Amino acid sequence: MSAEPLARLPLPYATALRLRAAGVDDEVIADRVGVDLDALPTFMRVAEAKLAAASRQTPS
Repeated sequence: MSAEPLARLPLPYATALRLRAAGVDDEVIADRVGVDLDALPTFMRVAEAKLAAASRQTPS
């Protein structure tokens, strides 16, 4: 996971992706970013989509 695209994401999304990559439990991730555990899968899909979009952007 490249640090530059992650730096362009809103902090909660970047934090969630970094925690998941580090192997942190979903309960901890949900608590850290302030979402319900049931909402975490959707939150992570949004985070992954934002990361993919940021990875395609060229820095200005």
